[in-house]
Amino acid sequence: MRRPRTACNLLVASILLAASPWALAVDDDDDDAGEAALVLEASQREAIGLRVARPVAVTAPNVLATSARVLDATDILAAAGEAEAARAGERVASEELARVRALHADGAAASRRVVDAAVVEQARQKAARDVAERRLAQLAGFHASTAARDRDATLEALRGGTLVLLRAEVTGRESLAGVPRAARVSIDGVAHDTRVLGPLHGAGEIAAPALLLALDAPPEGLVPGMRLAATFEGEPVKGFAVPRAALLHDERGAHVYLQSVGDGGTTRYTRRDVGLLAPFGEGWLVDGLDDDDDVVVAGVGLLWSMQGGHVDDDD
Repeated sequence: MRRPRTACNLLVASILLAASPWALAVDDDDDDAGEAALVLEASQREAIGLRVARPVAVTAPNVLATSARVLDATDILAAAGEAEAARAGERVASEELARVRALHADGAAASRRVVDAAVVEQARQKAARDVAERRLAQLAGFHASTAARDRDATLEALRGGTLVLLRAEVTGRESLAGVPRAARVSIDGVAHDTRVLGPLHGAGEIAAPALLLALDAPPEGLVPGMRLAATFEGEPVKGFAVPRAALLHDERGAHVYLQSVGDGGTTRYTRRDVGLLAPFGEGWLVDGLDDDDDVVVAGVGLLWSMQGGHVDDDD
């Protein structure tokens, strides 16, 4: 993003004002952004070189290129074994607590101290299970919502070498608005479809959100830590395509100028806030427009200079 020649813009605007001070008017009605609209005569529009165009409604594919790292099945299987042992330990501790509580309630040989010790042991085993399952979740994406049969099937496939898990970091993003519906990885130039198992929450210094991918029937030669090119396919993005030259940026977001015909046939220019959805060709897909809007695609910097705006364009 480069900063426009604002000084030059202001100079041209001041020349226009000096040449025809009565021709530049301000209209306070019907403004999209709560600011006064500009009213320009034909000679001023021609001097500035204003051009307008209608935005084009587009449905664009939502594809994100990234990379995926092959996870170490040994670490995952070891963590799965530890988690299973921790679950078994908690079950035993819970059964023992229930037994001594029943004995104590019946007045049998189970003192309050024995019951308290069983409570402590059950709590210790539960904490150990939580830690083990959290580690397994960090390594293999198994969470509380993961069905036991799905987890067991994945682990069995890992043991048999018929499945490889991959971690795909979504760099450049702080969060995932939604889980992509499909993903592919490239191995020796050949694209392989993978299953998107869901978000993967890591530990350590990895800050970017990530997804867990499952590659069935992996080719030989994949080793832990190997990085593969990956692409995600999300839901298509629907918006209006506008050129970069039509967009202005400030601390409040992105904006365009719209041209309309006001009372008495005057030509008015008002600012409209838009939302940036995705890059598209030489421009952007945005929301906040209609297909019958006349968007200024040349001269927007001068329009904002006339209103005293501080301009960052995306030219």
